[in-house]
Amino acid sequence: MKMNTNTNRSTAFACIAAATALITSSASAQHFDIIIHRMDGAVTTSIDTASGLVANRVFSADFGATGVPDFTDEPGFIAPAGTFEPGTRTGFNSLAGLRRFNGESLEPVGDERIEASYLILSSVIGSEASPGFDLTVQSDGGWHRHLNFTLFSAGAKLSPSGIYVVELELYATDGVTKPSAPFWIVFNDDRSEAEHDAAIAWVEANLAGSGPPCSSDLNADGSVTAPDLSILLSAWGTGGGDINGDGTTNAIDLAAMLSAWGPCP
Repeated sequence: MKMNTNTNRSTAFACIAAATALITSSASAQHFDIIIHRMDGAVTTSIDTASGLVANRVFSADFGATGVPDFTDEPGFIAPAGTFEPGTRTGFNSLAGLRRFNGESLEPVGDERIEASYLILSSVIGSEASPGFDLTVQSDGGWHRHLNFTLFSAGAKLSPSGIYVVELELYATDGVTKPSAPFWIVFNDDRSEAEHDAAIAWVEANLAGSGPPCSSDLNADGSVTAPDLSILLSAWGTGGGDINGDGTTNAIDLAAMLSAWGPCP
């Protein structure tokens, strides 16, 4: 496994979500491949709609959609030929711990975990940020992978249903490509489509659309308080609690958090 921490790279990922053939009117029933491009400048993420590309960084998935409970291989990731340098690798990292939608906001999970795997490689997304893994770019410079996502419990019996949110980034090992902006996958495990849609809307409004005033709200509960401070301190020296975007959790991030203490605007 290789975690990318280079924050001075000159080229940025653009993760563009293109809907596959199976699309319904409900957001929670859509299946996406996240289409990856390299673009100079700012990172752009979009979905493909009838009117063209629309900016978006939140994607949906359904456990059990393939007939196997607590399992899905959606969304996939695909980069067109020529996107990357052949012989390099592309992969992902988890930027935050797994969280569960409680109907009003996100809360930390208990024993729930999501394992992302591909052949013999795997990464478990638990209560904290964690490194993922990378896979070889194809000989034509493309990259098409469907990871296996499996929901399980590390302790007591798994809850019979729930909606879970992971925060990820994509990276390349070519030495010049900046990691993608954070993006989120909202996994539905046997909850209603209405609840799934509500969770997606919450993530879009509070995480993907959140600005600097709430960047210190690391557990996404609407306030900057002691739990956020605990997350920041436990991620000290890593990228797991990075608030100012320099790739490392340090005294600058601590100062930013203390200045934002209290309810988010």
